[in-house]
Amino acid sequence: MKKFALMVAGGSGSRMNAPVPKQFLLLNGKPVLMHTLQRFFDFDPLLEFIVVLPGDQISVWEILCREYGFSIGHKRIEGGDTRFGSVWNGLNSIPDSEGIVFIHDGVRPLVSQATLQRC
Repeated sequence: MKKFALMVAGGSGSRMNAPVPKQFLLLNGKPVLMHTLQRFFDFDPLLEFIVVLPGDQISVWEILCREYGFSIGHKRIEGGDTRFGSVWNGLNSIPDSEGIVFIHDGVRPLVSQATLQRC
C-alpha cells in the first residue's frame, strides 16, 4: 500500500512579525519546512511527499531547495484559501484511490519518530 506525507505550509508569518513565512525561517541553518520533510523521510524514505504552499510561495520554495541542495523528492501543490482548502487540494493531487496519508503542519519539525510510528 502506498503511503503519502501531505505537508501543509500555507502560513504567512504575520503572527510572528517575521519578514518571511515561518516555513522558510531558518532553523539550525536551513528552512523549517526542510527539517519537517527530513523528519518524515527519516521515518520512512518510501513516503511520497506532497508540499502544499500558497501559489506565490512555490517559486520561493523551489529557489530555497536549489540554494540548500535539498534532495528529498516531493510534489508541490498550490494551497487553498483556508487550511481545509489546502488539505483538500493536497488530497486531490494523490492519484491513487487507496493508501495511507499523513497530514502534517509543515512548520512542526519536532514530531517524534515514536509518534509517527503510532500513526
